[in-house]
Amino acid sequence: MKGKTFTAGVFDLFHAGHMESIIKILNQFPDQNLIIGVASDKYTESFKRTPVQTMEERMHTIKTVFAANSRVTVIRDPLEDYTENYEQPFYDQYNISDHCQGADFDENPSVYAYIKSKNGFHVMGRSSLMSTTELINRLAPSRVTKLGGDTNFNLKIGNMVIKKIVHGSTSFIDDAYSKLLEKKLFGITTYQRFDDLVFIPFIEGSVTHNITVQEVIDLSERINKSGLKPIISIMDVFRKYDFYPDKELYAPLLSDINYVSHGDMAYTNMVKGQNGLTPIDWEFLCYSVKYWDLGCFLASLYIYQHHDLEQIREKVLETSDVKLAGLATMLLCDYWTAWIVSTGHEFFSKELKELRSFLHEKFCA
Repeated sequence: MKGKTFTAGVFDLFHAGHMESIIKILNQFPDQNLIIGVASDKYTESFKRTPVQTMEERMHTIKTVFAANSRVTVIRDPLEDYTENYEQPFYDQYNISDHCQGADFDENPSVYAYIKSKNGFHVMGRSSLMSTTELINRLAPSRVTKLGGDTNFNLKIGNMVIKKIVHGSTSFIDDAYSKLLEKKLFGITTYQRFDDLVFIPFIEGSVTHNITVQEVIDLSERINKSGLKPIISIMDVFRKYDFYPDKELYAPLLSDINYVSHGDMAYTNMVKGQNGLTPIDWEFLCYSVKYWDLGCFLASLYIYQHHDLEQIREKVLETSDVKLAGLATMLLCDYWTAWIVSTGHEFFSKELKELRSFLHEKFCA
């Protein structure tokens, strides 16, 4: 009477090729239950590579996939390294009569010697759908993409972004990203800097100007309530770029600089994905004034010619405090103009002055 069928593998990053191989065995031995042995991390490293997933993760995946199939059992494969063989006690323990593999094992020709002596070994052939090596090669960085960016140089490699800091303070950047990493906020799951090169995760989604005022306000409020505690205020940023705002004009804003802001939330620094809006480029995380992030957004819509002056006015009118929102956008224009002079980096100074003058006429007359 036939016993059970056995197959073994690493099953890293479980994919269609793995599935095809297992289904093929189940179909070829329809009257037998199948035991799947998942190779240990130690065994895999002894002849191949370190698995992307741990043995426990790989076993859990297969158990989940075949949870409804009573014919399938998942166990830890008994081999500790590639020099060991499958011996009779193992087959007896699980009542295994047939052992199926995609191919013979060249690294250790004797590994299947016992089951071959019982005529219970079956070469099933490799899957034509996918291999783990092919999958890893697809995921591995194989090409470099240059990303947009107003003031820094950004490259995407695989799922990482390499940012070369051209303008900005490394101490500001270290502070912002270390705090985001500590709290695992806004997609920052890793952060490293080497001199002026920063390595951060790539945020999936699209950069678009089709964002509503309410979406920006909601995102700004999330940042404010996130628990982030910047080491700088917007006044520190102003001083860095030799900007000293008109204290009388901006008094309603400058009386309260306790709002935690992204600091540079132009639409070009927001990614719209499945989970909504995610800010990127956190070089200027700071305590700021209310509507500072909205002001960045509105100014970017005008300087990149997505909205005209009247459309910007209409968006300001959508806020609950029109005067503060208008002043914040004006302050942003004044700051960016001063930044241009300080850095020598021409950045739409004509458009910024046009917008500032228009807003002053509409909201400060």
